[in-house]
Amino acid sequence: MSVIDTSQISLWRTHLTVDVRVVGSGERMTMLYSITHPGPPIPAHKHPNEQIVYCLQGEATYKLGDKTMFVKKDYTLLIPPNMPHSLTVSSKEDYVAIEVFSPIRPDLIRKEFTPEKLKE
Repeated sequence: MSVIDTSQISLWRTHLTVDVRVVGSGERMTMLYSITHPGPPIPAHKHPNEQIVYCLQGEATYKLGDKTMFVKKDYTLLIPPNMPHSLTVSSKEDYVAIEVFSPIRPDLIRKEFTPEKLKE
């Protein structure tokens, strides 16, 4: 058990328009605070983790496979494991979200997820 002052954790860039901080990671899940700035979309990618996204601010359009989903403040989105998905900020303001992944994301914990990794 632990309590963490997440304001002391620095943001780092995972994509041209995305800054994140890992605010918690346990044995089975990793939680991020993410800020996606308006600009180029995050390209389609996938991972073996289930992902839950809770929007705190702004609006975004997600493409999950062949479906388009619109997310805004207080909306929650579930992304199944191995589902190709992309994201475009559809508001003029930043899109801010809490994201939870299960199982854990060692690449995010070690800050190894970078813009270059999205191209792989």
